Amino acid sequence: MRNPRKGTRTNKRTTAQKRFRGGGTDTSTFTLTKHEVSVASGPLQKDWQAFVAKPGDATADAVAKALDKLSPRLALASVQSIAATLAERPALERSAMSRLIASRLDGDVARGFLKATAAVRLTRSAMETPKTPQPAKAQPAPQHENLLHGLDLLPPKRLGEVPAKTSHGRDRQRIEALDLASDKITADLAGFEERTDEVRDISAMGNLTEALKLINSLGGTAGYSHMRRTEIKGTDDVPGKLDLQGTTQAHLVEQIGFRAAKTQRTDKSGLSPQNQLAASYWRTNFRDNLEGLVNQLRKEGKPGPGDLLVNSPGVLRKLEMMVGPEVVAGLRIEPLAGKSGISVLSGTGNYNIDWNSILQEIGATPSAYQLYELMDVGKNPPPTDLKVDTRADLAELITSGPFSRLQEIARGNTELAPVCAMIEHLVLGLTDELGPSRYDGLTANALNSLSRLLGIVVQNERNPSVAMRAVDLMMDEIGIVVAVAKNYARTDYQDTMRQVLLERAPGIAPLVDKQEVQLDSHLMTSGMDALGTALSIALSSRNHDQVTRTTKDIDYFETDLLLGKLKKGEQVRPRNDVLVAALNPSTPFDAASADKLVIDVREALQARKKGDPPFALILDSTIEVAPKAPGGKTQLDVVLDGLKGAIADGTLEVFLCKSFQKYASFGTGKVAAGDLTMLSKKGNLASASARAETLLQDRALDLARSDETQLVVHMFKHGHRDELELIRTAADNAKFVDEFCWPINGQDRGRGSTYVDGIPLLLRAPTRADDLFKKLVTIDQRDSFSFLRTSYVGGIPGPYGPDEKKEEKWYVRINTGHESKQAMVENFYAFGHLESDTLPGGKTSDAKVNLDELKIDMVRAHLKALDLNQDDPNIVQYRNSIRASYCAFAAQNVRPKTSVLRELRDFFSRPAPDVTIETQRYLAGELLSLAVMQGTILDAPLLASLVRAAVVLPAWEFKAIAGKLNTKLEKADKSPDAMKLRALVSRALQPPVSVAL
Repeated sequence: MRNPRKGTRTNKRTTAQKRFRGGGTDTSTFTLTKHEVSVASGPLQKDWQAFVAKPGDATADAVAKALDKLSPRLALASVQSIAATLAERPALERSAMSRLIASRLDGDVARGFLKATAAVRLTRSAMETPKTPQPAKAQPAPQHENLLHGLDLLPPKRLGEVPAKTSHGRDRQRIEALDLASDKITADLAGFEERTDEVRDISAMGNLTEALKLINSLGGTAGYSHMRRTEIKGTDDVPGKLDLQGTTQAHLVEQIGFRAAKTQRTDKSGLSPQNQLAASYWRTNFRDNLEGLVNQLRKEGKPGPGDLLVNSPGVLRKLEMMVGPEVVAGLRIEPLAGKSGISVLSGTGNYNIDWNSILQEIGATPSAYQLYELMDVGKNPPPTDLKVDTRADLAELITSGPFSRLQEIARGNTELAPVCAMIEHLVLGLTDELGPSRYDGLTANALNSLSRLLGIVVQNERNPSVAMRAVDLMMDEIGIVVAVAKNYARTDYQDTMRQVLLERAPGIAPLVDKQEVQLDSHLMTSGMDALGTALSIALSSRNHDQVTRTTKDIDYFETDLLLGKLKKGEQVRPRNDVLVAALNPSTPFDAASADKLVIDVREALQARKKGDPPFALILDSTIEVAPKAPGGKTQLDVVLDGLKGAIADGTLEVFLCKSFQKYASFGTGKVAAGDLTMLSKKGNLASASARAETLLQDRALDLARSDETQLVVHMFKHGHRDELELIRTAADNAKFVDEFCWPINGQDRGRGSTYVDGIPLLLRAPTRADDLFKKLVTIDQRDSFSFLRTSYVGGIPGPYGPDEKKEEKWYVRINTGHESKQAMVENFYAFGHLESDTLPGGKTSDAKVNLDELKIDMVRAHLKALDLNQDDPNIVQYRNSIRASYCAFAAQNVRPKTSVLRELRDFFSRPAPDVTIETQRYLAGELLSLAVMQGTILDAPLLASLVRAAVVLPAWEFKAIAGKLNTKLEKADKSPDAMKLRALVSRALQPPVSVAL
């Protein structure tokens, strides 16, 4: 049970950990808690009391030896009591003591301690100052002067005379790099420093120091993930932390930043995933980036010129839906390695066919994860690293002050609550099964980065955008930990998906438990792979290629592309036995009705004749929403409960298709897989062919032990409830945008859709929509949805316009994220109201706005109406954010831009603490740039606003304009504001502040 490597750890420890290892404590200062009484009253009494009095190597060893002498049952009960005891300690003590215990345990007891620790939360607030005295020989807590100078903090809320020193004597030097600003125009710096002085969890400050050291080195084009790869691998001049080249883990390092579908914005630096091979949409344009991987994968002449990579040899069967049998006969397909998985499709060059389009529509894109893994096939695993102990690292992480603070945020009511809850569950889930690979260097490295990012998240509670960027990066580290451990197998996937489905659709659970209904789940490479596979199986098992879609209006538009290639059943056969529907649409015009779907299927079943094959319902269940009322039914439960009798008697087969790139990946876009779940009568021979085909497709894909499967299983097993809550909060933002920020007439489909019932999407169609949205620099541009932060995607086809010509309409889909309501207002209010000629408050504007040639007069008319409206409670609440929205939209669209200078100056003439920091920084940058551009000397009102704007910008951003502003200031007077601005410029032009580590 004890760790045989005692004394061999050489990895760096925090000051807090060293404190417990080296010093003692007067035992009279400690009182036993109720849990300690339980521990101390048994065989562990003497050793536990010694450990409590003087935590260290020797006393921790003694506790481990005492546990070793107990029976397995009593030992597990004892570590549960120990975990509960430690949860009553202050965060710093709990973390250090938990690590000492975890590092001494092995086997079932070690896993039991980790699980018990994960199951109990800190009993006091993570923000509470510890009441127990510090150990006698403890080193004094460092003051972190250089660290705080390096953090991106903002000066006091009320700008007056900026003091040279803070209340704790620290110089207010230029602030650098790490974005820890609040969402107020001027954060309470003194309050932050007071909090820093009081918090004794020095490990948290150590994490932030490490984060600062890393992020300080992020330049204009380098992102966090780029720095992580460099940190691990090193460069030609600097050795990396790990030598994994030539091992089976090399691809995991290369994958960092690759998992997330990349943004189409040019700004990819700082806290952002970055990988040159990442795609903006996995199913489609990933092929544009394939060549880089293919060059590393070429084996024995495969793939050759003109060959195409597809996800499995089963693609040939699916192609029968799309091309004639004579074409399929001329094609060849061969797995790249072995007998399954990624395959080479040859012979396509002999036909004048758009193969890329066809392969996209049937979901044949190869698994991105498998492509990377194939590069390391046949290599040796990295050697065991006895200098690390990842289970002790994990115990320390989940008992740390920052993690306890994350748990508190998760139980709050801020925008970050559901996001933090998701991360909490996924991190605690790492203690499940066998835990992380204990003596693995890459796992230890990932846990260290996870801890680093955790510190950034909790320090940015009031700056959600930055916190969510860090959360997105945390998914890479969790992915590494589970990929190295490889604890999950195919049965884990099947069991997990079964558990999730029966929890969301409990109505059918009794029939599944009684084995009257067979439920089989299979991992696919994408949602379209699941849909294409289901359709191929349903049609081929019925020996025809016709399909009926009575639910066409609510189908995903991708479904229309696929089904448009097929004949409709009504045209040839009187029998319609395959129906495709969507639980919720990705082009939201018409509300999907689960009840109506049940009625449609039941009516179709009534027309069935004896001997007919089972009716097939193919249901895209990608977007699932929580019940509208507590205790209510989910949409999936309504469908399956309403049709369970038909499934059980063999007259109906149901294929559930799900994309994991959507909210099944919890808004992180880190998984490009999908699921195909089939429900049919147990033992029904009429469904045997379909079940066999589904299993064969699963085997042909060979995803069971892939990196992707590890992350999918982990996410669903430990966070599937978070998926529904994340959808709910993002959908709440969509409803707010639709009703307050950008209201439209729902009868005019040419302007968009007002259907936002529980889904995190809405459609709008202004003239030149895509061009205008591209100017919204604070909104991410994505090719899909399901990201933590709000994004948009253009070129969405929808219903025809209202005129008789039925001119096809193209829409922009807004994918709302988890930012604050203020952020929604700042991003969309001005755009929505100018586009609809609606003044703030709802009155129609006298003059029609031309967004193609927007003039500042129109913006000023809206701002005047805003000032006059004093009654609307929403306008009163969001007035500053509405003003910021008009200023931002004007800066992006009005020409000449210099005409916006007055509005920007007025905005910064007074504090606006309820405007988000992202919007303030954008406006501050625009104001400073325009001030440099204008030809006149800076006047007094402008100088005062420039001071406030300069304070808002972080130093690394202000520095770019400081030199030009310095020249401008030479002609300014010597007023107090001018002197303040000169001081800020001078500091910005100084060399960077070094960070003491």
